[in-house]
Amino acid sequence: MAPDQLAAEAGIPPKHFAKELADLAGRGFVIESHPLAGLRLISAPAHLCEAEIACDLAVSRVGRIVRCVESASSTNDLAWQAAAGGPQAADGLAVFAEHQSSGRGRRGSCWLAPPHSSILCSVLVWMPDVPGQGAILTRAAAIAVAEAIEDQCREEVGIKWPNDLVIDDRKVAGILVESRPAGPGPGSVVIGVGINCDQEEEVFPAEIRRHAASLAMLGEEVDRTLLARAFLERLDQVIGLMGEPSGVAEVRRRAAGRCRTIGRRISLREGDSTYTGEVVDLDPDYGLALRLADGRVQVFAAMTTHVVAQGE
Repeated sequence: MAPDQLAAEAGIPPKHFAKELADLAGRGFVIESHPLAGLRLISAPAHLCEAEIACDLAVSRVGRIVRCVESASSTNDLAWQAAAGGPQAADGLAVFAEHQSSGRGRRGSCWLAPPHSSILCSVLVWMPDVPGQGAILTRAAAIAVAEAIEDQCREEVGIKWPNDLVIDDRKVAGILVESRPAGPGPGSVVIGVGINCDQEEEVFPAEIRRHAASLAMLGEEVDRTLLARAFLERLDQVIGLMGEPSGVAEVRRRAAGRCRTIGRRISLREGDSTYTGEVVDLDPDYGLALRLADGRVQVFAAMTTHVVAQGE
């Protein structure tokens, strides 16, 4: 497309267009100029760009503000810092980092990934403080991540209770929901998400290598910008659904339909005790219903238990 035509379509005065092109080149975009064919985008930078993620994003709340940084201790930390501005300024904020030095996982574990290899994102929202809020938001985020990956890939994504996303039983993403109730009324919640995109197998520690994977390892070439956009749009849809009368029940149903833990024999630890049995269901609060060897069905809460072994 000719520069003048492109400038007109973008609504940029011709005298400013060259400056905008130079700014894009400075950010790492490679643009070819041909006297007859006009301009052509050759390549985009490896890093995530706020403008690319936010441009015409089909959301009403989640992702209405997008921030990208090169490095952070944790995107959850950045989201909590923004929460001080209150819901009018920060509700729906999505923070992306190319690298985390102290990324958090469930039960104090770390989430580490090489720069430019993952989607590392935290979304800040204000939600009514209701019992089981963390559990239902974990399910909502899991649905959004699964659907976003499926939007971009050929793979079917399942949920491994309570907060992992798996493809062929290998973890490709994880979720960490943190909340800070503020008394009566809505409280602030940060939904942290990590998606393995471009890592090679050697990146993962030996002890988890059999159970973890990136989308690239599974044969998927993913555009991280498109995946980031898909995640924000899907999460916006699911959180919007939760405001409807039957929305929470629908989130529970959809998450249960993706749960790869139901029907399997597992061992889990609660306190100093280990229990083994078949997973028969998820309770409304996202507890795991386990049929033990003596036939009893016992429910274990996600916040107090840890799966230590899982069979077929």
